[in-house]
Amino acid sequence: MKIDYSDIRDIFFDNIKKIFLNNKNFYILTNDADVFALQKIKNHKRFIDAGVCEQNLINIASGLAKKNKKVLIYGFCNFLCHRAYEQIKINIGSMNLPVAIVGIGPGFSFPYDGPTHHGIQDISNILTIPELEIYNLSDNRYADYISKNILKIKGPKYIRLEKGICSSDFKIKNMINGFEYLPNNNSYNSLIITTGFFAQLAKKILKTTKKCSLLNLLIIRKFNKKKLASIIKKYQNILIYDENTYFGGISPVINQVIIENKFIDKKIIYLTCPENLQIFKYSNDRMKILKDLNINLNDLKKKLNSLK
Repeated sequence: MKIDYSDIRDIFFDNIKKIFLNNKNFYILTNDADVFALQKIKNHKRFIDAGVCEQNLINIASGLAKKNKKVLIYGFCNFLCHRAYEQIKINIGSMNLPVAIVGIGPGFSFPYDGPTHHGIQDISNILTIPELEIYNLSDNRYADYISKNILKIKGPKYIRLEKGICSSDFKIKNMINGFEYLPNNNSYNSLIITTGFFAQLAKKILKTTKKCSLLNLLIIRKFNKKKLASIIKKYQNILIYDENTYFGGISPVINQVIIENKFIDKKIIYLTCPENLQIFKYSNDRMKILKDLNINLNDLKKKLNSLK
């Protein structure tokens, strides 16, 4: 498979299938979600489709994990994180079971399925469960690395998996700090902090302006906060750019770093999915939804141009 030209989901699940076939202790569970790369193993006894009953899905997974089985769950992120929140918190989180939960369809990556599938608040749910780490996969090589090493990552984990062909800029060294930092120049005017699909958009900005640098969060909880603070300290303006809502995404995470380090001299700007309305949007075009919500790439450029 050519990593640079494949759908990120195929990259991820092709690696998972190989682990599944080579490890008799590895189980895959789903809530009736279909993945092309896994179709040939769906009748295997270690592949369990629990149907549309997410609470039971988590219960089964936690029972297997308690018996020292290796367990991966996948399904649309909203259905797992919201419908089965209590089961994830108690049965996986509080018992610190090394279950991998793969949330497909973060942000507006499935625009035509409407608000039931819009994953713009799942991060906040998982952040309230302290045992779970969050990995936001929006880069093909990052997805390849995480999926190949899924059994080496300790503890319970929530993995947000994008769709489509995602540019491959990931470098293993970025895992040390939990973020990718792309400084643009030495003026230290503005820093965009983002994650996931929006990092793909924001990287286009760097090719057209020298007014800003970019920081892409790869790990949402246990990233190197001291290192991040040292980077924020250099910049006058901090622009948090997030497809999630303000309270549903990375904004509170970055705010905590800013508050703890008393960066009162910084100008903080937020460009996030609106909090003050229900996002009942149906469209075949993700970018149209972003335009309607005033959070697309042009809106980011306008925000940057408004800063001194």
